[in-house]
Amino acid sequence: MSKLSKKINQAASGEAKQFGFTAIATRGRPATILCGTRLSDAGKAAEAAAQGADFVILEGTAKVKGLEEVDASVGVTGDFDAAALDELSKVGVDFVVLTASSRAEPLAEETVGRVLVLDPDLEDTPLRLIGELGLDALVVRAPQLPLTVERLLAVRRVSAFTRTALLMDVPPDIDAASLRLLRDSGVAGLVLGDAGKLGALKERVAALPVRGKRKEEHTDALLPATGAGGHEHDDDDWDED
Repeated sequence: MSKLSKKINQAASGEAKQFGFTAIATRGRPATILCGTRLSDAGKAAEAAAQGADFVILEGTAKVKGLEEVDASVGVTGDFDAAALDELSKVGVDFVVLTASSRAEPLAEETVGRVLVLDPDLEDTPLRLIGELGLDALVVRAPQLPLTVERLLAVRRVSAFTRTALLMDVPPDIDAASLRLLRDSGVAGLVLGDAGKLGALKERVAALPVRGKRKEEHTDALLPATGAGGHEHDDDDWDED
């Protein structure tokens, strides 16, 4: 399992434990959504990790090395064959970021994690099939802000059909309400273009309330529709005079 996948799982399960009707928040509990950044210089990955990046996506860089000691999960965009994947894993690359036109070889390899840049406008069937690829995450563009119900449902549609964690490019000043709505709609990670603004974003994420129970998780008993306020007819009710 990639470091990115582990971080996503930890964030998803890092809720405050429930005791009776009270949520007990513990100090240092994991944030419920990851914060990452994009870089073009692999040499700055360690600095980004020190600024709080949970993951780093390296773009447009041919020289990748010395990432073994970087605390953040580091991914590289590009087109890779099996040999290239093996070399990347040796220098500390945790995952690769693919596009629809990339070679499919990484999908058959487990040396590094796999992330796919996704067009959220795909039809339902391709989205379902993507969910069967065993990807660590999907990179999707953020909906236009402010969020509307329609835009939020579009995010939930992608999450529901693919059943895969979403990484989303967001503006650094995104508000807490939007963060909460996106997190609860399947967004597992936020991507900034400026690592210097990670601190403020992480503070906003840390202040988010824990996720509430989803409707389908409620255990309230429901009465059958046929038994609600009905009148049971005896056979005599239907006898003709």
